[in-house]
Amino acid sequence: MPEQLSSKIGKSVGEKLRAARTAHNYTQSQLAAPDFSVSYISAIERGQIHPSLRALEILAARLGLSSTQLLPNRSQPEDGQHVSISPFEHDDEVDLQLLEIHLLINQEEMEQAIAQLGKISVKRLKRPQQLQYRYLLGTAYLHSGRLHESESMLLEAVELAKDANEYYYYSRILNVLGMAYAAMHNYSQAILAHQRCLNLLAEINLGDPLFEAQVYSHLGQHHMQLEHFKLALEMFQQATSLCSRCKEAQALQAIYLDLSQRYLNEGQYTLTKIYIQKSIFLSDQKVIKRLRSEFHYYLGRIMLISDKEKAHSYLDAALKQQCIQNDALAWASVLIHYAEWNLVYGTLEDAIEYARQARNLTSPLGDTLIGASVLIAQGHIEYTQHQYDQGDRHFVDGLAMLERLGNAEEMAEQSARYAQLLEKHGKEHEAFTYFRRAFQSRQKLGR
Repeated sequence: MPEQLSSKIGKSVGEKLRAARTAHNYTQSQLAAPDFSVSYISAIERGQIHPSLRALEILAARLGLSSTQLLPNRSQPEDGQHVSISPFEHDDEVDLQLLEIHLLINQEEMEQAIAQLGKISVKRLKRPQQLQYRYLLGTAYLHSGRLHESESMLLEAVELAKDANEYYYYSRILNVLGMAYAAMHNYSQAILAHQRCLNLLAEINLGDPLFEAQVYSHLGQHHMQLEHFKLALEMFQQATSLCSRCKEAQALQAIYLDLSQRYLNEGQYTLTKIYIQKSIFLSDQKVIKRLRSEFHYYLGRIMLISDKEKAHSYLDAALKQQCIQNDALAWASVLIHYAEWNLVYGTLEDAIEYARQARNLTSPLGDTLIGASVLIAQGHIEYTQHQYDQGDRHFVDGLAMLERLGNAEEMAEQSARYAQLLEKHGKEHEAFTYFRRAFQSRQKLGR
């Protein structure tokens, strides 16, 4: 982002932040705690820095605003009609629009993001802006279920990124493209896209372990779907190993600061800015914990499927790891797999106890993949005990949580499993309902 635009955005955000803070009778200290320092808030309000996207979201939420309300106002024509933007005359306007759209995608406002992108005159964008435009639109299409449109847009973005040697965006685009192929149930193509992403990361030595761990996790899920259990296990082990490098927010912050210095020395100022913003404020501690818990969830799951004896050894070892014991979701994921293992081998009392402990850990944490899996596992245990009404409640609650999370893959699989269980117990009408829900979830995945 040009320095002039950066200054303009910083000044406008600062003015709006100060006005909203004083309107709520907050001191800078009250607005800052517990995530930020007073000096950070003061620097924003003076226009010396502008906050990262995540920091903007948090500050806006504390003030009862949307994050886009803290961004500068774009000039509007008097009649309210849209006017195409010329990048030669209004580069700042385009960059600001793309920033707003990035925020909308982070806030999962996909339809609004798509609508805003539709107002931009693509033919008049400069090449870096065209690359960002296609990347953002492809991402928004993916999360809106418009999968073929997402694929088309991301393939165009891939070519632009390759031609421009924009390796940061190239790696991100390949990652989203792999997710799009997986959503279309084309796991072979998804594996190719994510493997290309890993090859690129090795070639350019990006040095972002959190992103690399996410790519390995995607590959593990693809291999699991194709029943390549050995490869899936290797991928999840790589993901957990990488995640352990940045298990504390301070460690990841140091990595991001090193990356920003590296890109500054290379004269890549856009990437310098990206990593400085990431290091200014890290809510990534929550991201790291969530990812680590999901990696352990998938590791345990793939072992239960492929080798139950090795799964027992893995779970035994995991239960003794201090870093897992200190992370409620990772701990719950191990406990619930232990419950499922005990259920398979007929030690019902142990299964009940492990499931109870897992539920105590996940209940205060709201909607999570692990929380949903705990509820569904409890449903299975209760069906084994012939406690069908209670089991149904847990199944319904777990599936509702998956639906709120937008996890169509898990929703489809777990709905089908519940439907089979209902059918087995003579509840054909209820079974049909959940077979239909499984089908609808698969439709969302483009199947």
